[in-house]
Amino acid sequence: MQGLWQLFYNMELGLMTVLAAMENHRIHVDKDALKRTSDLLGTKLKQLEQEAHKAAGQQFLVTSSNQLRLVLFEKLRLHELCENKKLPKTVLKQHHSTSEVVLMQLQDLHPLPKIILEYRQVHKIKSTYVDGIMSCMKKSYISSTWNQTGTVSGRLSAKHPNIQAIPKQPIQITRKQYIQGKEPEVVTIHPRSMFITEEGWTFLAADFSQVELRLLAHLSSDPELLKLFQEPGTTADVFSMLASQWKEIPETEVKHADREQAKRIVYSTVYGAGKERLSEILGITADQASQFVESFLQKYKQVRAFTQKTIQQCQKQDRCLSRASERPPEHSEHHPGYVVSIMGRRRQLPHIGAQDYTIRTQAERQAVNFVVQGSAADLCKIAMIRIFTLVASSSTLTARLVAQIHDELLFEVEDSQVEEFAASLKSTMESLQHVEALGVHLKVPLKVTLSTGKSWGSMTEVLDLRSCSH
Repeated sequence: MQGLWQLFYNMELGLMTVLAAMENHRIHVDKDALKRTSDLLGTKLKQLEQEAHKAAGQQFLVTSSNQLRLVLFEKLRLHELCENKKLPKTVLKQHHSTSEVVLMQLQDLHPLPKIILEYRQVHKIKSTYVDGIMSCMKKSYISSTWNQTGTVSGRLSAKHPNIQAIPKQPIQITRKQYIQGKEPEVVTIHPRSMFITEEGWTFLAADFSQVELRLLAHLSSDPELLKLFQEPGTTADVFSMLASQWKEIPETEVKHADREQAKRIVYSTVYGAGKERLSEILGITADQASQFVESFLQKYKQVRAFTQKTIQQCQKQDRCLSRASERPPEHSEHHPGYVVSIMGRRRQLPHIGAQDYTIRTQAERQAVNFVVQGSAADLCKIAMIRIFTLVASSSTLTARLVAQIHDELLFEVEDSQVEEFAASLKSTMESLQHVEALGVHLKVPLKVTLSTGKSWGSMTEVLDLRSCSH
């Protein structure tokens, strides 16, 4: 069974009941607010369409890539104004691409690319997060369908609607005023605020704080990273502390930009983002991005050792097992290289030994990413099972788990039980530093942050458990 029975028996089997219960729970939606938002976004799209036609000097279908390509490259010839920049082309027909990356490169040359970028953002919000939710509504509520086996990392996925994809941050839209001399009005749209609790109930969210960074510290055993989490009484912001350590500056001098850089570099290490992607995110050159990553990995040497060891083990598996394929086919079975999460979940990576550099390096990034992200997914699943069992075995608790957004669990709790349940929730999740049944003993403590609110968009962090019921 390749050591997978324990994982199946202790986790996946127990999770089926939890997901079945989640699909039976309803999340109430403010239908009027959803309708108003849809109308507002519809008006904004019409405005942007008119602006695009004006900027182009002609009418064209804004949603058509072919028509946009003709305007940008045949009429306006913007590619000719791009000095020292080679614009990407489409894979099949080798036409000029109209992708987001290209439009961002062109946006300072002419007003049209910027208008199209905004149009696409507004269109995405309207179609996916507003109209998409309305189409999944039954009366005044939604109930997502949860897929246990839909991702290679072991994470859960959701559909009808995909509640995990709803943006956490509010989005600002500028609304033109048609009264002369009146400034445009800025409207803030928060898709999560459409989700509201039932009368007498409160949303309670529990989030594993920096779980992937904590797992990276555990897996790499990097002394500097471990120190960040193991020092007792550490309540400061971890990414600020990380930036202070890495840049060797006092924590009081860490700027927001330093913190963001540290955070992005950690996640680009975990997710295997290249220097080009990192340079886009941080708004710096690819060379600067390379230097940042290099200086970071020089500081945290064991992180680099962990990524290299993970890749080497995967390649070694591939080589060991592929020798079997030299025997006659009827006696052999070629197993690709694989990696394993802290709880024993496997991901096979058949291209880990590929000759093609692009294909091989993609498999290498996936190997490192899986070990960290797959381990985080496992922790969250175990948390769901433990808390479900806690509520089911209690004669008083009635809390309902309504959604899982990767490292965060969203519950609906009766107002009178918020304080009691919040305390149990926090201690249960943080106790997963040790999971005897699956042989998990993390070198770093887990930290769970709680937040409450009457709508999913207005959650405030609970700093004192005694205050969360007020």
